[in-house]
Amino acid sequence: MKKVNIAALGDSLTKGVVLNSENKYSILKGSFIDIVADKLNLCIKNYAKFGCTIGFGHNVIDRHSSDISASDITFLEFGGNDCDFDWKMIADDPASEHTPKTILDSFKNQFLLLVERVRELGSKPVILSLPPIDSDAYFSFISRFMNDEQKANVVKWLGGDINIITRWHETYNRALFEISASTNTLIIDITTPFENYNGDIMSLMCSDGIHPNPQGHKLIANSIMGVSGVFC
Repeated sequence: MKKVNIAALGDSLTKGVVLNSENKYSILKGSFIDIVADKLNLCIKNYAKFGCTIGFGHNVIDRHSSDISASDITFLEFGGNDCDFDWKMIADDPASEHTPKTILDSFKNQFLLLVERVRELGSKPVILSLPPIDSDAYFSFISRFMNDEQKANVVKWLGGDINIITRWHETYNRALFEISASTNTLIIDITTPFENYNGDIMSLMCSDGIHPNPQGHKLIANSIMGVSGVFC
């Protein structure tokens, strides 16, 4: 049987970045990409990068079009950084206008183009949805170096509700499902398994509230491997 070749485009989630007890990021040996490749005997070239936005996906295609073309499947995992803000700027100047790293409409348009470009290269695009984030843990992480006034500025900018962070993140995740439907592109739902987890969701997450920990990566791997027909 021919070995299935996969290219993976995405951010730190797909890269396998985790946060350790010393608040330092490192690459996990045994990320969901590693688990899926090992369990299913797949060849996966991982082009994901820490901190990247949707524009990086286009840069990867520009630089590695021949590799994408040679891949049977291309994973597309973006949105977690695109929806993020410069929290330091907000903390220092909450009265000014602040926009996410990629405005939602631009994110949608760029993702649609990304799907189209992958198809034009002869590879099958497969979208990965986003795991949920924990607003409280994430706010604690991004504000760990802020003074009380700066923290109060961010909370005020959020309308007094920290959970706005989670709901804003969800708008980008919903966009992925909309893109999947409008382009007839397979999407693997890795959001619901986290939401339906029988236990504290933070037991699946690093302390920053956004990066899945090793247990979370196992859940993602099982979610991917549980979808029939993905690797056909």
